[in-house]
This record gives sequence, structure tokens and C-alpha cells, in this order.
Amino acid sequence: MDDKQIKDIQEKVTAFLDANRLKQAIDTLSVDIDNLQDWDLRTRYNELQTAYRYMLEYMRMGMQDPDRERLYDELVGRCYIINDLIATSRESEHSTKVYSQKCRRYKTLDCIEPIYHALKENVANIEVTKMLPAEECKNVTAQLRQEHEKLLSQLWEAIWCSRSWNKSHAEKISAIVNDSEIAINDRATIVSAITMGALKCFEPLKATTLCAIATSNESLLSTRALTGLVIILLRYDNRIGYYKEITSALQTLQEDATCLKRLQTIQIQLLRCRETQKIDRKMREEIIPAMMKNPKLNNEKFSIDILSEIEKDEDKNPEWANWVEQDAIKDKLEEMAKWQFEGADIYMSTFSQLKNFPFFGEMTNWFRPFDEQAPSIAELLPQNIEGGKTLIGAICASPFFCNSDKYSFCFTFKQVPQEQRDMLMGQIPDKGEIQEAGDDIADTREKRAETESNQYIQDLYRFFKLSNFRHEFDDPFATSLNMLESKSLSGLITGNDALLRTFRYLVEKEYYGEAYKAGRIYEKSGEGDAQFYQEMGFCMQKERNFNTAIDYYTRADIIKPDTLWTLRHIAQCYRMQGELEKALSYYQIAEELAPENISLLLQTGESFAATKRYEEAFARFYKVEFLKPGSRRALRAIAWCSFITGNDEQAREYYKRLLEMPTPTFEDYLNAAHVEWVNRNRTKAVELYSKAKECGKNSDEIAEHIMRDKETLMARGVSEKELLLLRDMIY
Repeated sequence: MDDKQIKDIQEKVTAFLDANRLKQAIDTLSVDIDNLQDWDLRTRYNELQTAYRYMLEYMRMGMQDPDRERLYDELVGRCYIINDLIATSRESEHSTKVYSQKCRRYKTLDCIEPIYHALKENVANIEVTKMLPAEECKNVTAQLRQEHEKLLSQLWEAIWCSRSWNKSHAEKISAIVNDSEIAINDRATIVSAITMGALKCFEPLKATTLCAIATSNESLLSTRALTGLVIILLRYDNRIGYYKEITSALQTLQEDATCLKRLQTIQIQLLRCRETQKIDRKMREEIIPAMMKNPKLNNEKFSIDILSEIEKDEDKNPEWANWVEQDAIKDKLEEMAKWQFEGADIYMSTFSQLKNFPFFGEMTNWFRPFDEQAPSIAELLPQNIEGGKTLIGAICASPFFCNSDKYSFCFTFKQVPQEQRDMLMGQIPDKGEIQEAGDDIADTREKRAETESNQYIQDLYRFFKLSNFRHEFDDPFATSLNMLESKSLSGLITGNDALLRTFRYLVEKEYYGEAYKAGRIYEKSGEGDAQFYQEMGFCMQKERNFNTAIDYYTRADIIKPDTLWTLRHIAQCYRMQGELEKALSYYQIAEELAPENISLLLQTGESFAATKRYEEAFARFYKVEFLKPGSRRALRAIAWCSFITGNDEQAREYYKRLLEMPTPTFEDYLNAAHVEWVNRNRTKAVELYSKAKECGKNSDEIAEHIMRDKETLMARGVSEKELLLLRDMIY
């Protein structure tokens, strides 16, 4: 059985279970089951099949069973697990995938304990070497750290490939994560192994273990566990309700105020990942190319100096500051600084090409917190530079680079010739100064936790988007990552502040449908203010649900009456529905509040024109022309209304002004041609129709637009037959 057949069976069984068709799921699992090499797994399948057969038989016999529903849910949950286990077991028998290769190497969880003890012994030996003479200590420590890297990688892989857990396994792995004798960075890396293992092969005990780690006093462990938990539960949302142990663990988390606060932060950070592709594209296509055009910069010089300037968001170089002031790039850099302040991932484009170092050929390393003691980093530079200036220290202190990018930067820097490296080293501020600057960002434990979770999420994003291993996983960042849409996680975003924060973030980033759903949940709190109802109305307006939008805008108007923004948007919604009289009533109220608002005057005038009240329409268009001379929108409105009302001389005058402006539009030429045609200036009309065609429209489009204006032209005396001839004339 090849990989595709295995995956097809797995997905088919999952689909049956999602549709509550347990019998079909169990029957589908039986395909080629007798050839499965895993005897224990075959036994578990047979027990599942037998239990369900007996349940059906007892029900057929009319026997009462008060636990039948509970047992049914339990069997469904077991079937999900066995389905995953059978798929991974089949793959491990022959597949060339990395996961399958590692599964063949680490066949059982029993191998974890000896690796763990070897790692602890290694840590103890490193401590002992500190008592050796300096030169000997350096050599021995280097060897021990190399061994440490190997053992950590083995432990990570063994946990990642562990499939079927029992309580003893979960307790052992929890003990490893909580062992303070092992470095916190190593334990954080191991937490990632649990997450990645669950994404390959789900096991309820993996989720509950992450729940337990989430309450750790070590924020690095807690944030990684919570992030992993969210990704896993979103991935397997349909099945979580079948595992009471997970439901119970989540209820416990719900009582932990610190965990809830961190989950709310992680939710925003995960939602923010959706913006990474947009930011990446803008960086590559707009910001970086614009920076490269500056004569003071070139491709060879664009490295740490520029990144450092951007990262600190300070203009310390007077020449840089002058250039920024003089160049249109200023707005782009301000936008970039705003992204950075929000915690957005602005360095994806910069570092995406720097993930081909051998370091990233080891899957473990994609999940490692940045560690200056790692052999590949420790050998890069001496750790005690004169004056305390160390590049490593500068990078460590930065809250803006994720761990993966810090490693990439170091490996790139390692390729710089020593002379240039030394020169750059002298330009880097004291580590203490940088750390002090970073204190504004990480001055509290929770701020530090926020930074840690944001960096970890960016590390995960790079793994799933850039690593050579990404094809072995379903990409969680290709999904919405919205906890409020999850049956198992929505209960963790229940606080009104958290709901409102999520709602407003979604509105800001223009996910209006999702924002509305979040707002509906918050609305039940009864704490909505005028701004909230305005935002809800705006979401519905953007979703083209104008009736609902009007309802929300009206509620906002009741709470905070005579607000120009609200009145205008109510009018817009009525206008979009074709209820022009209602729209005008609100436009006129809004006009009283802002009698010189040009946009409002235009919208009101256009609504009057649509109701054939041209006198009121002209009054507003002329006022706009007075307040903003040369307004094309006003000129077009006056010209068209003049044409409709038979004032052709005025229409001709205004279209002449429009056509003399730079880049007249297709509609300008078309409408000017209409004026000439109805006045029997055929040659001039055909010339203008041809000009319209030169604006990029083909003959069919020109003909279509002429026929759209059929009613207006016929009202001015053009016959239908004449229109047909006109259409053919310019075709």
C-alpha cells in the first residue's frame, strides 16, 4: 500500500467519523488490516470492531443500556485515534518520509528514558568541566556541547515520533519538561516535540500534557505549550468533544487567569500571521526596492546597519533622517514601524532566503530558542569582546527577531570576512545598553511572555512555510486560526475584554465576516457602546447586508445621536438598497452637521439627481465646485445633470474642461460624445466615441455602454433604430 492509498483511507475514515457514520468508518479501517505488522494495533482495532458490533446487537435485542450514548462517544474517539495510528504504522513500514524513518528508529517510548538520562549526565559533565584549566575546559566543553546537541536532537525525535501514549509515558515526558537540571531552552524545545508529534498522530494525552505544562511558572514553557495546544485543538476540533480528559483539562485552564490572558494574546498573534504574506509582499515589492533606490544604499550595503535602524525605530544618522524626510519612502517606513510595534512579522522576506544553512537540516533546530551557547553559535565569536561589545548579546536582546532569524543572522554573519566582521563589531553598542533599551518592551513577566509567544509563532510560521520538512505536515497557517470558530477553544475566549479585543482586531484587518461573528458573541454581554454598534454595522455593510447594518447603525445613533459618521453610513446603506428618499433624509441631517463636507455634498447631490430633483442636486454640485475648484467628480456631476436636463451648452462646457485635464476617462469621452450626438454633431460625436475606445475599451464594451444609456438618449430624442446604427457605426 503506497502513501496515497494510506492517506486516502485515513481521510475517508475521518470524513465518516466527522459525519457520525461510525459503522462505515470501522468497516473502511478494515482494508488490508490483516497485513498490518503492528500486532497490538490490530488487537485494538478488533476490540473496537467487536465492542461496536455488540452495542448494535444489544440495541437490536431491545436491551436497555443507560451508558449507551457515553460508550458510543468513547468508541468514536477511539476510532479517530486508531485511524491515525494505523495510517502512521502503515507509512512507517515502507515510506521514505522523515517521520516514517524516525518511527522505524524510535519504535517505542521506552527509548526516551535512556536518552534523557544520558542528557542529564551530559549536563552534569559540562558543569564539572568548569573546574578545569581554561584551555582544557574550552576543548572538553566544546566536545560535550556537541554531544549535548546530538542527545537533544535524539530526545526531540523520539518524543515527536511517539504515537500511542499511556499515563506512564505522559508522566515521564512531563517530568523531563519540569526537570530544572536541564536548561530551560532544551525543555522548551521538547515542548515543541509534543506539539509536532500530536500534529502527526493525535493522542489525547499529548493535549492534556500540554495543558499541564501551560500552567508552568516558566513563561517560555507556558507560552509554547499554550500555542501548541491551540494549534492542535484547532486542527482536530471535530473530535475533541469525544475526549472528556481534554474537556476537563481545558476547564482547569479556564480557571487560570494567567493562562487565559496569555491565550488571548496568542489568539491575536495567530490571527496576525494572516498579515505576514501581505507584509512580505509589500516589503519585497515596495519598501525594500524603494530603499535600494536611495543613492546612499545599495544591495551590498543592505545588511545589519539598515535592519538595525529599522529595528530601533530611531533615526540616529542625520543623513538617514534627511533622506527619509525628503523621500516618499518615509510613509512606507512609518507603516513598517507601526507593523513592528504591533508585533507583526516584518522580517519574513529578509530572512526567507537564509534558511539553507546545515543547521536547519536538523528538524529540532527550527524550534530551538536562540542560545548563544549552542556550538554552532559559540564558535562564531569570542564571548568576551573588549568593552563588553558582542554581536551575540545584541541579537539576544532584540525582541523583534524570532529565534530562527537570529540563528540565520549569525550564520550569515559568520560568512563575512574577519576584517569586516571586526569592523562591524566595533559599531555595535554595549549589550547592557541594548538590554536596557529592550526593558521598555520586556519590563514585566507578561510582556516577556508576549514576546516569547510571538517569537515562537514566527518560528513555527517559518517552519511550515520554508523548511524542507514542511511537506510532511498539514500547514496550520493555511487555516483561519480563529479560536472563536472552534467548539473546543471558543470557551477560552469568553472574557468581554478578550472578545472585544479579538473583534476589533478582525475589524481593523478587514475580516468583516469573522469580526461580525465575534461581535455577536460579545453583544450578548450587553456592554456594547456606540462605537461597537458602529463597527458591527460597518461589518454588515461591507458584507452587503444593508438591512442588518442599518439596524446596528440605528442603535449606535440612539446611544450617541447626531454623529456625522453614523448618519452618513445609514444614508449610504439606504442608498445602496435603492431607498433614496430614506437616504436623503439622513444625508440632509448630516449636512446640517457638516455643511461644507465635500464628500457628503457630493453624495447628497447624487441622491437628489437619482430622484430627478435636479435643482437641489445642482446646488450641492456648484457648492463643491466653489469649495474645491477643479473637482472632477463635481464637474462630471454638473455636466451629466446638465445633459439630462437639456442644458447642452453647459454640459458641453463642463465636458470640455474635463477633456482638457490630464488623463480623461473613458466615461468622459463617452458622455461628451452623447452630448454631440443628440445635437446632431455626428462627426464630432464619432470622433469622441473613437477617443473613448482608445482608453482601452473594445468595441463590445463601447456598444454595451451605449446601450446602457439607451433610456437617457431616447429621452433626448434619439430613436432606438438610430442607437442600433450608432452601435454598428463605431463597432
